[in-house]
Amino acid sequence: MAATQTVAILLSRLPKIENAPGLILLRVDATRGAQAPTTVGTLTDAALRGRLAHFDLHSANELAAVRHALSSDCGEATVYESWAALESCLQFWYGFTGSQIRLMAWTCEACGKTGRESIGGSVGESIPRLCACGQATRVTVPKTIGG
Repeated sequence: MAATQTVAILLSRLPKIENAPGLILLRVDATRGAQAPTTVGTLTDAALRGRLAHFDLHSANELAAVRHALSSDCGEATVYESWAALESCLQFWYGFTGSQIRLMAWTCEACGKTGRESIGGSVGESIPRLCACGQATRVTVPKTIGG
């Protein structure tokens, strides 16, 4: 039987935009702090809930504690999972069915600049993103190609 490694899933709430909760920054650390964690992308609340509940690895109390910790701007939480390999962990968190993290691009309606960010969300979710000029633009998670 293959040995497993414990991986820390680091979650940080980003500041809200237009009274909508900020996205959740997702980072993964398998080195116990020896190296900088790997940034995977950002998630909507729905995308995070789906991942945490998928394998029933986390108790209801742990899920409630994570939700509470992330309920305010700049809130942080860490959950631990055991994986056979870091690559499997990253593949799960990045490519989760129904809310894959993918590069999304948008154009600011105020200044015309484009923004790009790796976001995981459910198809049809509308997410406000903030341009450097200060204007918020809503982007919608598109249907997967071929889906």
